[in-house]
Amino acid sequence: MGKRKTFEERDVAIRVGSRIRKLREIQHVTQTKLAEEIGIRAGPLGWIEKGKHLPSGRVLYRIARQLNVKIDDLFQEQDVWESMHAKDTDMRAPLLMPPVCDTTTALTEAVKSSHIICQAAAKAALEIEGLCGVTPSSELPLHIPFELTDAGAEYMAGLVRQSIGAAFAITNDYIDLLEEAGAFVVFADMPHECATFCGYDLYSSKVFFFINFSHRKRMEWNLYRTAFELGRVLWNVQTKRASGAATGAKDRIGELDENGFAQRFAAYFLLPSAALRKTVGQLGLAPESWSWELLMLVKKRYGVAARLLAERLHELGLSRCEKRGRGTGAYCFKGEIDAFEAENGIGAEPEPLRKQVMMNLRLSELVQVAERSAAAKPKELAAVKRILRQSGIRLEA
Repeated sequence: MGKRKTFEERDVAIRVGSRIRKLREIQHVTQTKLAEEIGIRAGPLGWIEKGKHLPSGRVLYRIARQLNVKIDDLFQEQDVWESMHAKDTDMRAPLLMPPVCDTTTALTEAVKSSHIICQAAAKAALEIEGLCGVTPSSELPLHIPFELTDAGAEYMAGLVRQSIGAAFAITNDYIDLLEEAGAFVVFADMPHECATFCGYDLYSSKVFFFINFSHRKRMEWNLYRTAFELGRVLWNVQTKRASGAATGAKDRIGELDENGFAQRFAAYFLLPSAALRKTVGQLGLAPESWSWELLMLVKKRYGVAARLLAERLHELGLSRCEKRGRGTGAYCFKGEIDAFEAENGIGAEPEPLRKQVMMNLRLSELVQVAERSAAAKPKELAAVKRILRQSGIRLEA
């Protein structure tokens, strides 16, 4: 008969197994795949994850290496993101907002776990700035009051563009500009239910964007979702600011809900009317003169999705659909875009951008500085890096 395990040994085995399973699921690794990578069968790995067996030191080493964590991380009493979340009761902790998702995914364990993990990663980002001697700050106008209307969305889009140095210039490097203004745009391994998360810290005007790593090659989608999430942040901050004020029905006329405001903000932010009118004017284009090829060229100039560009041109009266008049819901090339998506999937992009994505560049730079700084505290730095690793965030070398 085998040696009977003590209560403490069973507790350790259960804790380690649970940690392995959670890390594996967060990183979207199947049990079969992990077992293959570490050189054992899926059956024994299943017993390990259930806490029936404690793996040998060699197997633990292989598991930790494959899951990009340290062996010590597998034995902790509590996940680092859970322990940090428990301590984040003070008002100075960054607030991560739940993602916009339908009712079938809103309450899944994957979504809730990712929310907690991103919350911890946002705080870790602030801590890494502190280790570098950087005072957390941002140039984004989170403290400016505005109306939750279409006009308010356009007003704030213009203010944000000015704050990041874009004004009415044409660019598709908004992610870089936002990070230069003090925001964090982070690509992280998340379940497919979680496309993006956003959050903010009012004390420093910091904004955090978390994008699912699986979408890293979809440049137009990344730009839109970043702008959309920024619109959500602005809407939520303004809503909380106005929550204490008495507002009558008259005051609420024309107000947009969170999703509607974020959509309008994204459109105004990525395709400001002045810039679009200037582009069309310099081309000498009549509203009915657009071709598919020209739409693709302008789309690449602005770095946006073809559908968003076509809708915005129609909205501004800069293009005209031959079959229907302005304001009927139709716009130029809607049929072509619908057909392309029907064949290639919702969100597929005709002639996508081919720009190389540099992921987590600002975080990577801060970690490098902290590692080389004599003032950096090694234990604190190691703890922050562990949080980033366990949050599925890959740093640039």
